[in-house]
Amino acid sequence: MFQVGGIFQVGTFIFSVISFLIVFFIIQRFAFKPLARMLEQRRIHIETQISEAEKSREEAERLLAEQQRLLEEARKEARNLLDQARIRADEQAREIVQKAEEEAARILEESRQAIVRERDEALAAVTKRVAELSVELTTKLLRDHVTAELHKELVQEAESKLGELVC
Repeated sequence: MFQVGGIFQVGTFIFSVISFLIVFFIIQRFAFKPLARMLEQRRIHIETQISEAEKSREEAERLLAEQQRLLEEARKEARNLLDQARIRADEQAREIVQKAEEEAARILEESRQAIVRERDEALAAVTKRVAELSVELTTKLLRDHVTAELHKELVQEAESKLGELVC
């Protein structure tokens, strides 16, 4: 074959170029196209996953915001319930104190009435006993010296003085 400068051979070069083109077309037909299809599918798959991941992130952010809103509502409701419970407890405490004061006033009034009643009964009993003793004593002292008329006057006078003592 034809040699230029010793190392380069034109026939080998042409054969190499033709072999390279044949192998290139074979590889392009059977390897590059499937490889390009596979790379395209991989690109589409990765884009789909990125898109789904973005959607998932947005959904997670939305759910997080919703959970925070619900948590804040729950806190507000809990505060409201506690406030209402405090108000009810205060009202019940006031009612209990008021009922206790009313009961104490009622018991005090009943006690006062009982004391007045017992004092009146004791005073009536003492008055009756004094009258009986006075009559006995007068009867013993004046048994022989008093006439029926004088006796009547003395009894009337004693009754009037006892009436003044009682009132």
